[in-house]
Amino acid sequence: MSAVRRRPLNDSPPPIRRRRGVRPGSRILLIEFVQSGRIISLVIVLIVLYFAVQMLWSGKYVVQTVKVDGAATMSRQRVSELAAVNGMPIWAVDPNAIRARLLANPFVTSASVQVRLPDSVLIIITEQKSEIRWKSGQWYLIVNGEGDLLGIDSAVVLTDTIVINDDSGKKLKAGDKVDSTVISLARDMTLRLPIDAGVVIARLGWDPRRGMHVNTSNGEFILFGDSARLDEKIAILKQLRTMKADFGFADLRSKTPYYRADVPQGELITVTKELSTTQVLTTTVGITPTDVLTTTGTTIP
Repeated sequence: MSAVRRRPLNDSPPPIRRRRGVRPGSRILLIEFVQSGRIISLVIVLIVLYFAVQMLWSGKYVVQTVKVDGAATMSRQRVSELAAVNGMPIWAVDPNAIRARLLANPFVTSASVQVRLPDSVLIIITEQKSEIRWKSGQWYLIVNGEGDLLGIDSAVVLTDTIVINDDSGKKLKAGDKVDSTVISLARDMTLRLPIDAGVVIARLGWDPRRGMHVNTSNGEFILFGDSARLDEKIAILKQLRTMKADFGFADLRSKTPYYRADVPQGELITVTKELSTTQVLTTTVGITPTDVLTTTGTTIP
């Protein structure tokens, strides 16, 4: 009789091996995915992305306000224009770029820029300090940025002082008021002409008919008028310096400015048709510091 081999009671059947190529069903995969915590992580990532997009594109995070501290000579509007951030996403504001633009202005000696969520930028500047005196007759009168004549400067300390010579013939006194735009223009010209146009001011004058006018250290007499198109006027002077133009008189007030070799005697003649041997500047519109002016010698009857 053949012996029968009995299987031990504690023996278990060998595990059933999955055949190769057989994958768990979607139900099992879903259960495993939920149990792994990945679905929670995915939800969190989607929520973060949603709020990030909202912050980037929402109008709530667009610059609405530019706050300016320290501006006295410059207007707050001018500082805001130099910053050029209104309407920009707050995340795109570059404080270093704004600071560089501000420091390029001759009025500004130092500047700091702070971005404040959700929609404002704070700019703090330090301006070039220059005292102003309004010379009426023999008196030097202290004047502020609003055009108020505050009193006579008996010491007449002219270091770093802008002197506006009143050529109107009108005698003014403390308590009177002059046009504040003249004060602002005088500051602009005094700071910018030496740097931007290579023009050294020997005398700064003003009267109602001619507006602002300048005697240069080279003996030239230049009529500026008011502050309109000041950038263009300065660019023209720079180009005249670049061209090494020899002139004694220039009238930059109109859109067709001109210059001539001699300075008219007595009262200045501003009507072009009455001038002789006058050179007319033929390129003035859209002028930039790198443009080259062309001149034509014209005899005007």
